[in-house]
Amino acid sequence: MGFEELLRHVGHNGKFQILSMLTLTFLNLLSSPHDFMENFTAAIPAHHCYVHLLDNPKSAANITINLTADALLRVSIPVGPNQKPEQCRRFRQTQWQLLDSNVSAMNNTELETEPCLDGWTYDQSVFTSTIVTEWDLVCDSQSFRYFAQTISMTGYLMGTTVNGIFSDRFGRKPLLVTGCLAYGILGTCCAFAPIFSVYCILRFLMSACISAIQNNTILLLLEGTSSTWHPAVVTVFGLSWSVGQALFAGLAYVFRDWHMLQLALILPYFIISLFICWIPESVRWLITTGKTERALRELQKIAYINGKKDAAESLTTEVLRSKLRKNLNVTSKHFRVKEIIINPTVRKVVLSASILTFSSLFSSYGLLLDIQTLGKDMFLTQFLLGLIDLPSKLLTFFIIRHINRRPSVAFSLLLLGSSILITIFVFEEMHILRLIIILLGKASFSTFTSLFLVFGSELSPTILRSTLQSICIFASRLAATLSALTLVTRRYFIHLPMILYGTFPIVSSICVYFLPETFNLPLPDTIKDMEKRYRNKSTRENQREDLLETTEV
Repeated sequence: MGFEELLRHVGHNGKFQILSMLTLTFLNLLSSPHDFMENFTAAIPAHHCYVHLLDNPKSAANITINLTADALLRVSIPVGPNQKPEQCRRFRQTQWQLLDSNVSAMNNTELETEPCLDGWTYDQSVFTSTIVTEWDLVCDSQSFRYFAQTISMTGYLMGTTVNGIFSDRFGRKPLLVTGCLAYGILGTCCAFAPIFSVYCILRFLMSACISAIQNNTILLLLEGTSSTWHPAVVTVFGLSWSVGQALFAGLAYVFRDWHMLQLALILPYFIISLFICWIPESVRWLITTGKTERALRELQKIAYINGKKDAAESLTTEVLRSKLRKNLNVTSKHFRVKEIIINPTVRKVVLSASILTFSSLFSSYGLLLDIQTLGKDMFLTQFLLGLIDLPSKLLTFFIIRHINRRPSVAFSLLLLGSSILITIFVFEEMHILRLIIILLGKASFSTFTSLFLVFGSELSPTILRSTLQSICIFASRLAATLSALTLVTRRYFIHLPMILYGTFPIVSSICVYFLPETFNLPLPDTIKDMEKRYRNKSTRENQREDLLETTEV
């Protein structure tokens, strides 16, 4: 392909590629905690109703001087079915008789209780402040916490569609720089949100910005490097995501106040946006959209950074056009959105890829949003979720280089679904076995994510790549939203969520059959390149069928 040769001419593994990878993978590391930020900023600490005697002992010193905190809690707060103090109700009157150990516990249920009319008292031993404690999102208002999470995911849904179209129309770099600056400003405002509704609006807008960041980061990396380096790029990119999740656990451990944790995650975006400004626009996108003069300037910039001054000086518009005559003849200023609908080849890719990403995210978020299955220590849980990705993504590097795409993607989905279904038959008391199985499922999801980053880019043409990727991201974010809602079905059948989480990836693995194999093939630049691959796929399958028929005869 002409572009691959041109990239080798200006340097495909030099200083420019190294600096770009370091900058963009660090940005990916920063963006990885966004989805799981509310595991800590919206954590629900232990709490009970505010009681005058218990929480304001100075005013009742004469009465409570000889009583311990446990004794005051016993006479003020009823005990629930789990033999722990109720979190949402209190005794209407102080029940001093409960200090007598001879009083039957069966009679406690007959005592008059009332809701928490004066607010709540929160345990601050783990978190000094969360949005739950700030706006009292407990008891009857506890659903508002999940409502905020749903609004945040909806921001992804809205942002991915708009960002994909804008990226293919205006370029990767403008959306990336704008997204970083906007995310930093909105995140800072979110840390000082005065009311809960403002917080939700800001989280919605932040998710829209983070979708632009994540989408264009991987596009700049893949489109700016030779296809021979894509396995290494995707592996490093995936590892940065996992390292970000693991480091986020340590950051949350240090900053127990949600305002400080929010700011600690947001402020680096202002700095990283300055470094992104020096990264050139995607030359592949510039060439495909007919911006030859600008593509020439960017190529010369890459050559100078890589120390190839002779190559930079020898590049001219005429040389560029001669090397890429085929590509330039089929480019247009803008793609037509209707191509996604009317073109059967594009339609197959979009539908199949969307189903695959939907099913994988739907199942994996069922695990990630239910992290109590990994233990009581939230910080250790978050660390394990990031740590388990490291060996799986290192293995992915080998898979991308040596194994075909279709069987690799199908196997990772089958392993993800099977590991979830197996947990249904493992007792909750078998913590270690459940932990191993769940981490295996998380590792298979990590493998699928890295594989599909390469597979999806190899399936879609440059002129539509950002838009098609955004459609897949839209499907994945819709899956994440529905995955959270699926947990509610436990009230009807306790195993129903796990059955759904396990079944979806197994069934969806069939969609891999409808996609062409792209192993060791260059990135397509036009829709004609994509259609050619499908024609080759059909030819190979027909030849295989004829061979089988001949053998049987």
